[in-house]
Amino acid sequence: MVPTKSPVQPVVVEGGWTEQTQEEIKLMELIKHTEAHLSEVQELHPKRTSPISTKHVTVKQGSLYTQPNKKRVWVYPNGGRPEDGTYAWGRTISELLDDCSSRLKMAYPARALYTPDGEQIQSWDNIERDMVICVSTGHGFVTQKELKQLMEVRANYARIRRQEGPQATDIMVSPSSKLLSLLLSYPF
Repeated sequence: MVPTKSPVQPVVVEGGWTEQTQEEIKLMELIKHTEAHLSEVQELHPKRTSPISTKHVTVKQGSLYTQPNKKRVWVYPNGGRPEDGTYAWGRTISELLDDCSSRLKMAYPARALYTPDGEQIQSWDNIERDMVICVSTGHGFVTQKELKQLMEVRANYARIRRQEGPQATDIMVSPSSKLLSLLLSYPF
């Protein structure tokens, strides 16, 4: 603290925390520059109106609410888990199928929609907003458990062919001797 002869401010604090450091000066300049840039950008863009505006809402006779045409649904691949899905949007079933193909990164285009219970969805009216939908490439509805069993069968088939050779999976079915004797003794 340094004494002064001024009656307005008899003591002046010099140095220490009261003086700005070079870093603080640079930061203040950066803040001023950023504020100026922000105000320029805001002037260029038209002001957006809030979702709650002064627009007049007209209600059609007979219905207080109509569902929007574009619907968002939660989709997952056939045989997969619903939690591994994603959102997809569409105005029609074909548009929704196209969006499902791209969002789920499917190897083949999506061709059928199912409820998680396995019922095929045929009409756009049967689809509700935020509905959970199973998407298939055209095959029938398969649960995750059924897909796992099918994969095990395929793995066993490939393992046997690799270990025993291709002839191990060539299956020949012949009737039992008892059945043959019954067939021969039965008059046609």
